[in-house]
Amino acid sequence: MSKEKKKKPTKRALAQQIEAKKKYDPLATAEDCLKDIVEIRQKYPFEDVSRDFYRIHGKYSDSTWSRHFGTFVQFKRKGGIGKSKMVQSIERGIALHDSLDVFRKYYDTEIKPYHGKYERVRSKTGIKTMLIGSDFHDIDTDPFMLAVFLDTAKRLQPDHIVLNGDIFDLYEFSRFEIDPRCFDIVGRFNFVKQNIFGTLRKACPDADIDLIIGNHEFRLMRYLSDKSPAMKILLHDVMGLRLKDIFGLDEYKINLVAKIDLSAYKAGEVKDEVKENFKVYYDCYVASHEKDWKFGISGTNGHTHKPRVEVNTSVPMGKMTWMNTGCMSKTPVVYQEGKDTYIQGFGIAHIDPVKKQVTQENIIVTGDFAVVAGKYYFRK
Repeated sequence: MSKEKKKKPTKRALAQQIEAKKKYDPLATAEDCLKDIVEIRQKYPFEDVSRDFYRIHGKYSDSTWSRHFGTFVQFKRKGGIGKSKMVQSIERGIALHDSLDVFRKYYDTEIKPYHGKYERVRSKTGIKTMLIGSDFHDIDTDPFMLAVFLDTAKRLQPDHIVLNGDIFDLYEFSRFEIDPRCFDIVGRFNFVKQNIFGTLRKACPDADIDLIIGNHEFRLMRYLSDKSPAMKILLHDVMGLRLKDIFGLDEYKINLVAKIDLSAYKAGEVKDEVKENFKVYYDCYVASHEKDWKFGISGTNGHTHKPRVEVNTSVPMGKMTWMNTGCMSKTPVVYQEGKDTYIQGFGIAHIDPVKKQVTQENIIVTGDFAVVAGKYYFRK
């Protein structure tokens, strides 16, 4: 019979075996121990001098060096191998602020110049009309809803067209898994520019078109500002373009509403940034991707894909309404499980700038036809 091959002990087991044979040395000073660990570092410059590594190659037992330094981390620090907590904290701070510098520079050069760049000067008299759509989600836009929205824009010729967040989807950057072979980032950009921005500008040449950044656009902008090699690979087809080119801001005269801090990373921080991003019209109406009555005026939001209207009153503003619009995307969306609870729709707001009064129409589409301003639309 052949003998069984003897198993080689693991590094941890070997370290424990060697450590068990070492004896406590009461005569070893702190300097002796430090000299030993420094010599090991010099002998093995590219190795991680861990506790097990020292047990195998070091001269002194755990009980010997721990009498002087307490912990192995402190032993390494004293030997100039490990870094102090203060140094580590400073290095982390430097790295963090270096990243912040990148994000802030991108914001100042690519985003901030387009805040209100193409706003038109309008009189403060007469009723102002606003067409509001949100949650198109680029290539997932419902063709029927888009056709209704565009025809409504042609008929109404609104003063303002508000694209209230998540016009882009960019599923590639989401927390949901997607096959990288299915990535089509450029196709998504082009769809929005050609089918939403371009057609709206052609239909309403005199309207202000405001793009309010939602959570999906926030995520996109953060990725675009990230200059890491991984991001360059992911965005290799667009890295030579600036944000204005990707969004068609100059071509279609789009105003960005993006009062955001791109350094926000955690989900809660991103949510807070998106909630703080808004635009106020005529001192009596606010558009924000997420609902917030704290503005104290009438307003509108998207995001939830579930239309709703709420009412409120205040002493300075009187009666107020808040309109949560439905989505312009197909339903159910790819990441929704179970029953399809999302509702399609968009909104129209009529504003009296003098009296600071607002009347809103929430256009809700639950099936294959829609009704807007007395006109019926049917899905083919």
